[in-house]
Amino acid sequence: MKAAWDWHMPRKTEEDERAVVAFAHACGFDTLILSNPTEGLVKGGRDLGVRVVAVVSPNATGPFSEQHPECLQVVLPVEEAIAAGVSDCAPPGYQQTSYRWFSIVQPNRLLCYEHPASREALKARVRAALAVADGVAFDGFGFQNHYACFCDLCRGIRERMMVETGEMEEGEAIRRMSEESLVDVSHFLYLCAKDAKPDALVTNHIWPPFNPNPYYGNRLRLDYGTQTISWFYRPAWSIERVAFEAAEMKRLEDPSANTFVPFIGAYGDPYQVRSADRLAQELEVAGRYGHVVLCTLEAPRKYPEIFDVVKAALAKIA
Repeated sequence: MKAAWDWHMPRKTEEDERAVVAFAHACGFDTLILSNPTEGLVKGGRDLGVRVVAVVSPNATGPFSEQHPECLQVVLPVEEAIAAGVSDCAPPGYQQTSYRWFSIVQPNRLLCYEHPASREALKARVRAALAVADGVAFDGFGFQNHYACFCDLCRGIRERMMVETGEMEEGEAIRRMSEESLVDVSHFLYLCAKDAKPDALVTNHIWPPFNPNPYYGNRLRLDYGTQTISWFYRPAWSIERVAFEAAEMKRLEDPSANTFVPFIGAYGDPYQVRSADRLAQELEVAGRYGHVVLCTLEAPRKYPEIFDVVKAALAKIA
């Protein structure tokens, strides 16, 4: 798989949509992942041999939140205070200048994966996406606080775990139960996707990170599990770290669960953009594993020299 995630290129008209697919194809991508693709965009992709995959997220919508407030993730009061403090008091650019490549507490309300109503809502999102797209990509499947949900249902599950084992500490129960919740919902939605469209491509991006085990992605049931080997923001990870992350994720790969795919995050704004030479090195590392995901199309679209290195690198990947 040679995939591009994108949310930067304009998609207001049919001409815009054709341009997005045509540009992805010109770069050498065979898969384009984006939110809410239209039938016209998907058809344009098929005409060029580019699969169009729809993003599915666990973000809570307004109507669902009103009808099922018990189905939303809950964080601890101290975490709510931390989120409010960062929102109210943090200086501009705090997330990057403090070397936090993600929010301490995610601002979006997320569904709790243990509630049957949440799972049915996610199943409906998958089926709606596959009514149009060639596949689905799960994004945002994690926890607002990066480690656990504290709703009544999740607390009850953990309490039973501790009682049944007789020895398990609360921290261990939280870690085990949270990881299993992420693994189980991925498996559930994979089966939903294949039931709706047997030839659908099912992939993801692991975000937000899961603090107890950043490498849990090898357990997720998917066709392709994309894991970050180079993040968006400066300072750029050393190329040695990029190579290590890719090698470690490949070492941990469980082919019965999914195929590991290196994910490279690359923004195109002047402050964050990496040089063509540097991106070429990252793409070379990814190419060693036969697959690559680049997020987003912004950098190759803005900078011809980056377009050239992306096209050259993708041409070398079978």
